Amino acid sequence: MKNVDATQDKRRDILEAAEQVFTANGFTAAKMDDIAELAGVAKGTLYLYFDSKQDLFVSLLEDRIWEYVATLTSKLEEVRSVKCFVQTLAKVRGQLFVRNQRLLESLSHSLPNFSKEHRLRIWNLRKGLEEPTIEALARLLPPDHPVAPLKAAAMVNGALDYTVGTLILHGQPVVLEDVARDLEYVLLPGLSQVLGKG
Repeated sequence: MKNVDATQDKRRDILEAAEQVFTANGFTAAKMDDIAELAGVAKGTLYLYFDSKQDLFVSLLEDRIWEYVATLTSKLEEVRSVKCFVQTLAKVRGQLFVRNQRLLESLSHSLPNFSKEHRLRIWNLRKGLEEPTIEALARLLPPDHPVAPLKAAAMVNGALDYTVGTLILHGQPVVLEDVARDLEYVLLPGLSQVLGKG
């Protein structure tokens, strides 16, 4: 059991070091030597845990995003109204983008050069990130709602992601409570149309 714990600790240390290096330098400029040094391991040790720099980067994204998916799923399961859904989604999903801004920017620049396997892993991450929203809307919206939960989730997530991204791009502060309020104002009438409630 000690061996497993040591392996998990070492992997975690490498991921934390990688996050610092990728965040500071971006994917392309990040060096495995710097990650190894910061993690306190030999460069060869990195390759015992990760096949390549791409694998390390995607593994880091998986680690961070699946953590958020678990949090988002848990929070959305407690939601009982569309209004609360929009507020919760904006705060939790918005945090993902705000806290991981540099990693996500780096991904957007580097993704075309990633291997097919790594692009597929990222695609699966994106699908996983959408699932809690789809499931919550399937539960909250009536079966005869004019917009299917999948489409409604795409619209809500798209509006949220684009809003947060635009604020970041323009150097504006991202106040998630304000984003939630604005999304409620714009989206709630349509989502609540056949519910007769907020």
